[in-house]
Amino acid sequence: MKDSDQLAHLRVTLDSKISDVIARIQASGPVACALLYDATGRFINVITDGDVRRAFLEGCKLDDSAGAINEVKTKTTRPKPITASIRSTAAERKELFREYNLRQLIVVDDKGAPVSVVDHYAVDHSPSYINRNFTAVMMAGGFGTRLRPLTEDTPKPMLQINGRPMLEISIEKLISHGANRIFIATHYLPEKITSHFGNGERFGVEIQYVHEEVPLGTGGALSLLPSRDENTLVFNGDILTNLDIGMFLAYHLKSGSAMTIAATQYSFQVPFGVISEQNSLVTHIEEKPSFSFLVNSGIYFLSKSVFDVLPQSGQYNMTDVAHSLIKRSMPVSCFPIFEHWLDVGRPSDYDLAAKLF
Repeated sequence: MKDSDQLAHLRVTLDSKISDVIARIQASGPVACALLYDATGRFINVITDGDVRRAFLEGCKLDDSAGAINEVKTKTTRPKPITASIRSTAAERKELFREYNLRQLIVVDDKGAPVSVVDHYAVDHSPSYINRNFTAVMMAGGFGTRLRPLTEDTPKPMLQINGRPMLEISIEKLISHGANRIFIATHYLPEKITSHFGNGERFGVEIQYVHEEVPLGTGGALSLLPSRDENTLVFNGDILTNLDIGMFLAYHLKSGSAMTIAATQYSFQVPFGVISEQNSLVTHIEEKPSFSFLVNSGIYFLSKSVFDVLPQSGQYNMTDVAHSLIKRSMPVSCFPIFEHWLDVGRPSDYDLAAKLF
């Protein structure tokens, strides 16, 4: 629980930038939220990580205002927070957590102003979608051709970032978020990977290997797994990110999707004025417009049902898996990333990785 004088650390206003909202949420600890107020100091809403990511799916950007998040939230099935009176009992609060599957509960005074925020740990009732373990599959078989000569005798995922292999950085991150078993798919110079990680004992996790005799694509190694679990994370070994994997899994579970794709925003600016015309007559000229897209990050969560429809062998990519599921009307969701994400594919990316991570 947070005392009322500490709620200032959760406070944002309608004019606050979304980047500031994210910073508040990430610093909020177990309550995992920010409190939104208007210019007069009136409490308006609670903002969670999921609210921010839904706003990104609607096209919002880091420099947009918190008011844009609230506009998106008002269109959801829960436009306003579940609250409890300051006079409510512990039993009544626990019942609200159970009934609404809450992660946090806003306790308000007689005027509806927040006086504290109770997290699920305080009432010993964790929502079904958080703190779940998962299996991870690390795709680490690529040749890293664009990074030669660095990769002539080293697999790309084993290139060092500030003194540590980037695959090790990612694996330790996954363990901290609940990975209890990790498969590493190898092909190029597999001994460099297996000798470093072994059976995973020194990392505190079970590590097994699936070796591709021939490259099987970004998805083909899944057919080699000796067993399949309910929640499986597929993670490209040349990716570095600060993505909150726990939030990603929670989103996947709440959506009920067969597959959830983590997506990062990619923007580019046309370096010229773009002409609109009709019947050869110019109707408008837009000077150097910018365009943004959500692009595949190379990180996926799969439900067990996906493995029932995968090809039993052969080469295929994760995008092929997604297309197959969509054709079968099996839901495929998108989880937007606003955290740092980097595909270490070129020398310039490798140099940047040392600065970001």
